[in-house]
Amino acid sequence: MGKFMTVFTFHLKEALTSKSFVIGNLITLIIIVGVFGFNHLSSKESKDKVALINTTSYETDINLLNNGLKSVKLYPEEKNNLGKLKQQVKQGDLDGIIEITEKNGLPALTYQYKSFADQELVAILSQKIQQVGIDKTIKDSRVDPNVAAKLLAPISVENIALKDTSGTSGIVYIFVFLMYILILGRGQMIANTITAEKSSRVMEIMIPKVKPIFMMYGKILVQLVIGLADIVVMILGFLVSYALGWFNGQQFSLFGFHIDLSNLTPFIIICFIIYFTLGFLLYAIGYAAVGAVVSRTEDLSSVSFPIILCIMAAFFIGINSIFAPASTLVTVCSYIPVTSPIVTFSRILAGEAGYLEMGITIVILLASITILNHLANRIYLNGVMNYSGKVKFKDVVQMAKKH
Repeated sequence: MGKFMTVFTFHLKEALTSKSFVIGNLITLIIIVGVFGFNHLSSKESKDKVALINTTSYETDINLLNNGLKSVKLYPEEKNNLGKLKQQVKQGDLDGIIEITEKNGLPALTYQYKSFADQELVAILSQKIQQVGIDKTIKDSRVDPNVAAKLLAPISVENIALKDTSGTSGIVYIFVFLMYILILGRGQMIANTITAEKSSRVMEIMIPKVKPIFMMYGKILVQLVIGLADIVVMILGFLVSYALGWFNGQQFSLFGFHIDLSNLTPFIIICFIIYFTLGFLLYAIGYAAVGAVVSRTEDLSSVSFPIILCIMAAFFIGINSIFAPASTLVTVCSYIPVTSPIVTFSRILAGEAGYLEMGITIVILLASITILNHLANRIYLNGVMNYSGKVKFKDVVQMAKKH
């Protein structure tokens, strides 16, 4: 055990003090804080300017129309300035022109813009102008306003979600993406390190002094610690941005997914650590075996391709589980070892995986890690001293069988 701790401590110190770790996490921290800072400052900038021309008898209050428009401010203009306003839109000095006209006794809108229409503006303004037209029609027809209000009142619809997962979809996306990036990146780092040591003949010096299994697990556990450290740095970036008031934990969105950090409970964090650790160990052992059977780093990409395919499949199925957590594909993949860590965790957040399913998947993962560990130990032991040419699949099978 003392030799293992020596190997582990050596590699951990080397990894924590490496330029790639320090600079990489510093850049990550700057990017996270920078993105939130940029969004915060951008939200304070002036709103888009849109000219409003009313050529009808409908009375409109510009202040009421502006109420509810988050990113646009309407400015009243005259019809005779239309040509000048169009030129301003073409030059980018004005973001659009909305003209209120009348067709068949009802108000109508004409929206002119340069390239892209603001659909949110059109939807809100259409509703408000329609209400103006309704009010005028009621007044001209001398209809009792109370009667008209009852006739036009929409049907009341109450939405009750027995499993409200709207606030967890974004959390699923973040954690699934983190698992994918860290397992893929750190796993590749394990394989590269082992292959580099093998190609430099360091293994020939180390193996007589340290058991190969100690060397393999020293690298795996170090990369696991580094992966968790990467997560801590990312969390630190979020905390700094939150402390500066640059985002609201309950009104935060990422790539269109709503994120409510109040749903991030200790139970979810514990589940993430468990499934991330199990998934990392499963793939890391595979990467270690791959790194041991090749003699050149150039050959790693082709040999590790099946592992990359597995983790990519797990990622895409995990993303799919955001929209269909109870689908047959997602449910079945919860019990397949290579996809279980990501998919099962996403189903836990969606409220589709209970304690029984969690227990079964954890047992499956532990059993898979045990079996893979037994095979990887043989492959690693027989592979690190193999300096032959390109290794074929049958060679790997022979290494796994050889004691």
